[in-house]
Amino acid sequence: MREVYYGKEPFDLRLTVLRMLRRLHIIAVITVLGTVLFGGGYYVNKVLLCSEDMYAAESIYRVEYEMSEAAAVAVIYINEMSWNTYVGTQDFIDALQRQLERANRENSLQVSVSDEELRRVIKAFLKSDLRVSSTVVTTESPEKSVRIALAVEAVMTEEFPGWIREVAGISVIDSGDTAEKVIPDVRPVRAVILSAVLSLFFAVAAMLLKEVRDDSIWLPALLWKRYGLRTAGTLESRELAENLSCFFEGKKRVAVCAVQEGVDSGAVLDKLKQKAGELAGWSAAASPISDPEVCRELRRADGILLALKAGAHAGKQLEYVREYLEQQGCEITAVVLTDADERLIREYYGFPRRGVS
Repeated sequence: MREVYYGKEPFDLRLTVLRMLRRLHIIAVITVLGTVLFGGGYYVNKVLLCSEDMYAAESIYRVEYEMSEAAAVAVIYINEMSWNTYVGTQDFIDALQRQLERANRENSLQVSVSDEELRRVIKAFLKSDLRVSSTVVTTESPEKSVRIALAVEAVMTEEFPGWIREVAGISVIDSGDTAEKVIPDVRPVRAVILSAVLSLFFAVAAMLLKEVRDDSIWLPALLWKRYGLRTAGTLESRELAENLSCFFEGKKRVAVCAVQEGVDSGAVLDKLKQKAGELAGWSAAASPISDPEVCRELRRADGILLALKAGAHAGKQLEYVREYLEQQGCEITAVVLTDADERLIREYYGFPRRGVS
């Protein structure tokens, strides 16, 4: 017997593509659901449930370092991460609170901000040049943003240079005395398109992974490629009668044995008789999965025809029955595929199968 084990046969691209085409509706549903879930979630979060308007006031500074040479500046300049660290230190926040208290005494509009809120609303950035930095204050009120921005400017120009040895001075080149409304970077159309593409990709990838790892039997040819078992074809194939005549010639007692528990071997035998005429000496046997003692009857037979229902998980069940029958001394003559997808078979071979009902 030709020994071929499941998982070692060549990858069948044609069968995989045909199976994937059969699942286009599933892929489409997964894609739509993913688009609605992720793209719709983005739209709801960024558009429908968008928080209140925010206003930002930006101050731009020129920083003068103690070392004037450009090469030296490149070594000791303050990078963006360092700027954000400095404006978040307690010394800077304390100085900023003092500036805000002074501004509150001079203005009727009182601005009270906690230390944690100040750390949250102030961000520092580097502009186009190493000596040019900026701070951006973003709050829910334009007046509040401007008041904090001006206080930050006072700390940066009056107190901060004395804390850092390398900094000779800081001057404001563009004051944050006005606040602009922050326009959120919301792109729902791109989010929906990206969600659709990713959902389609993962749907196809999941289907391909399932197809590669699947042990299903869809074609009679797979029985020979995977298990080395001769196949009589399907119950609807034209060559069924000729194959039965060839495989079981001279055998007087033949048992039609079901592989899966749900396969009615008696009904399969009746169908075989319709296709191949009166099969004298042929009998129906239950599946060894449901009745292990059936092997006593099978050992007395001259030939065994396994009736395997095509579809999912058929491969593993066939492996189990084959191993069990071999251990019991029952030699399998051939296999017939029941409930096969004849349309898939015709498409796989690329021509209409004559004699298919």
